Amino acid sequence: MEPSSSPLAWLTLGFLLTIAGALIKFRGWTFLLAGYDETAAIPDDVVQDIAGNTVLRVGLAVFAIGILVSVTNPPSYLGVLVGTGIVLAVLRMIYRLNTWSPRTI
Repeated sequence: MEPSSSPLAWLTLGFLLTIAGALIKFRGWTFLLAGYDETAAIPDDVVQDIAGNTVLRVGLAVFAIGILVSVTNPPSYLGVLVGTGIVLAVLRMIYRLNTWSPRTI
């Protein structure tokens, strides 16, 4: 049984996004983020945490969708739902980064 290109694409992209998210979150590879400026007012560890979590979650979700697509025949609108979820996750990340403020104790 040979997998079709659709599940293979979902699995590959999910795997790559998961690796990228882990590198951003745990290794501090924020240079993987397009347009990120290290001189920004937000500390690197905050960007590393928020952006890394987002990319990691999206990668794991896409990988899980790849597993689902490989064992079942999903509806045709699944890609639109996943795309909407990714857009919402990125918007949430942007909002969290733009509203971040240092904690005062």
